[in-house]
Amino acid sequence: MQRTTTSRQWYTAPVHKLDKYKPETVESDWYKWWQQRGLFDPKNADSTSNAEEFSMLLPPPNVTGVLHIGHALTLSIQDAIARWNRMHGRRVNWVPGTDHAGISMQTVVEKKIERETGKTRHDLGRQAFIDKVWEWKQEHGDRIKLQTKRLGASLNWNQEYFTMDPRHSQLVRDAFIRLYDDGLIYRSTRMVSWSCALQSVISDIEVVVEFGVLHMIEFPIVDPTPNGPLSVRVETTRPETMLGDVALAICSRDNRYKGLVGKHVVHPLLRREIPIICDDNLVDPGFGTGVVTPAHDENDYRCAQRHGLPVVSVFGPAGTVVDDPSFLDYFGKSRWETRRNVISNLKSANAYLGSRDAESSVISRCSRSGDIIEPMLMPQWYLRCSEMAKVADDLVQRGSVDLIPKRQQATWNSWLTETDDWCISRQLWWGHRIPVYRIRWEDSNTPDSWVAATSDEHASAKALDKLSAKASAACTVTQDVDVLDTWFSSALLPLLAFGKMSPLDPSANAQSPSNAALSTVLETGQDILFFWVARMTMLCTYFVQIPPFSKVLLHPMVRDAQGRKMSKSLGNVIDPMDVINGAELSKLQDTLRRGYLSDQELKRGTKELSRMYPSGFQQFGADALRFTLLLYTQQTQQINMSLDGVRSSYHFCNKLWNTFRFIHMHADKLGVDTDHVDKSGNKQWLADIDDQKLTVFDRAFLSRLHGMLHTYHGAMGAYRLAAAAEAVREFVQRDLCDRYIEICKLSLFGNQSATNQASITDRDCAAFVYN
Repeated sequence: MQRTTTSRQWYTAPVHKLDKYKPETVESDWYKWWQQRGLFDPKNADSTSNAEEFSMLLPPPNVTGVLHIGHALTLSIQDAIARWNRMHGRRVNWVPGTDHAGISMQTVVEKKIERETGKTRHDLGRQAFIDKVWEWKQEHGDRIKLQTKRLGASLNWNQEYFTMDPRHSQLVRDAFIRLYDDGLIYRSTRMVSWSCALQSVISDIEVVVEFGVLHMIEFPIVDPTPNGPLSVRVETTRPETMLGDVALAICSRDNRYKGLVGKHVVHPLLRREIPIICDDNLVDPGFGTGVVTPAHDENDYRCAQRHGLPVVSVFGPAGTVVDDPSFLDYFGKSRWETRRNVISNLKSANAYLGSRDAESSVISRCSRSGDIIEPMLMPQWYLRCSEMAKVADDLVQRGSVDLIPKRQQATWNSWLTETDDWCISRQLWWGHRIPVYRIRWEDSNTPDSWVAATSDEHASAKALDKLSAKASAACTVTQDVDVLDTWFSSALLPLLAFGKMSPLDPSANAQSPSNAALSTVLETGQDILFFWVARMTMLCTYFVQIPPFSKVLLHPMVRDAQGRKMSKSLGNVIDPMDVINGAELSKLQDTLRRGYLSDQELKRGTKELSRMYPSGFQQFGADALRFTLLLYTQQTQQINMSLDGVRSSYHFCNKLWNTFRFIHMHADKLGVDTDHVDKSGNKQWLADIDDQKLTVFDRAFLSRLHGMLHTYHGAMGAYRLAAAAEAVREFVQRDLCDRYIEICKLSLFGNQSATNQASITDRDCAAFVYN
């Protein structure tokens, strides 16, 4: 292999002379070369001092993760947008970073510690465990960054952030204190989604549902009406929670149970009477009846509040039956053991009528641990969202924030007009510890209170200020042990990257009226429109009175060629690095084995991999993958990813390579100086072309080129990247390679008589093509 360089005024570009297109070699030197010359830093941009700024935030991938196909799609789209804006002379600031990934990071490090030492995080203690997390981050934290560079993303790495670094931690702390002091954060006991495996509340986005099995249970009626039903049949997906049943609900429109309201049924296990109530909000007449278990179901909890029913907890945070006199036979047992015992005891009491699969009933699971979600009443910290949501919705409705595609506006409006207050606390150790302190006064007549502050001393001072009449009162100050939801810190990222704001000093946050937004564009997946995009809009606008971005581009989810969700257990996951670098089937299967799949899932996934990719993945390179993903954006509902598309793009890249190689090989005959390609741009090259020397083929080619550029720039300006990519591909394949290069060959190799043109194709036009 030969390697030469091409001079371009002040810099030297790497050029490889190969007999065959090899993406790993062609792409190898470019990223290092780009970074050495600071080409991604807006300060080094080829633009004037008053050039327009284009700013964009990369959605931060989890520091624990690896680049998946959704990341690759986002990077491909944003990189194309960033490079196009640089071409137009704008100062592009595309900011990268990684998220501290509270749940994922804590889980990964806990498993590592247990595997290596046999200890738990509780054995180590909080600070020692956090130190271990930082050690893991230092050792493995750059993995996804290196993969991002391998994909060729032109990010401003000088502004890289980590969501647990000191600057961001201070921003998160100060933002919480401001919101708390403004009365927007409060503590309340409500129903939450609790993961017993993680020992924490989790976000709705971390909850997945699956079809459940319905268990049929018979409840005898107390003093049944003559000729009326003797019992009521109830179906439930979770028989283990029936220990907390406090009522049986029916629908007023269900003629089978008319006249039963006000009567009682006998609990088949606890042998106590519970009332029959009517609640049309809870019971679907097509489903039948429902028992009310307020402590372990959100809908049941609301029903209990409407009817004044007691709330009886069956399971504690560890997922075991609580210490209750009524549950002595089950105390301390796990949910699974309790289920088996409950069904066994129901059978003994002739109250169990069997089970059936039902698509109308679902069970919620934690996407992180696979554990069944346990709805629980627990005290948590909440952020009031109603007023901020109205502001965010209004920004979109009046066009200050432009959602693309437009159909997402309806989803945006639906979410923000019906949003509940946001539970922002998590029971983890890794994350931003909530800066709120419990004040316990030695004076027993003064109730405990909570204060948001920067330290123990600050909390004590703020608490004393509120008790001016008791300035000498003594108290103990204890910081809350919980951490903030990761989405809370992520929602503040535009302020960190572009805002330079101080939440504790509102007067310092005044923005120039000319600033329409903190940044120009946000591009991300439509699945986090509410969880991230809406929350950024709410919080950033609250602090600086302008939105975090002017436009939001939303891409669909990437699925496999059959439209199935990508899953390791299905064996259909496409790893971008495997597509870029190539991977044999054995490597793909080894990746599955290193995951946390059950034996059945591993067997199914391995079999599917062998069926779909019997020869593994060919080495396609980053350019082919990126170009394919841009073409796929025309699929607006979901992207069905196939390696056939990547293979087609690989052939296109090969054609581009051969075209360059052809011109380079015959540079002298074509009049192209490959060692000194001017950087002045297309306008100068066009000015150098002598119209009088152009052949009919030159004129036809330049016309096609002009038409392609018109289509390309129009599509890029409207963020229709698939149309822009297709215009380039069609021009290169049809007009440049299949026509113009072939005409050049006729002239170069002595077949001029094949046309009526006696002269060689204009050299300036050929040089323009090369440039």
